[in-house]
Amino acid sequence: MIEIAFKNGDVCQWPQESYTDYKYDGKCFIVIKDEQWIGLYNIDSIRSIIITKE
Repeated sequence: MIEIAFKNGDVCQWPQESYTDYKYDGKCFIVIKDEQWIGLYNIDSIRSIIITKE
């Protein structure tokens, strides 16, 4: 699971079956399903990212 906590208090959770990969490009955190980007988050708005294996 990927859990992203934002500075505004919102939390976004991605269960492990809903993504295949993720990456950080220096400006954004990107959640990927197969080869398609399904989540794109500006790193300046993120407080924390927790990635766990289920």
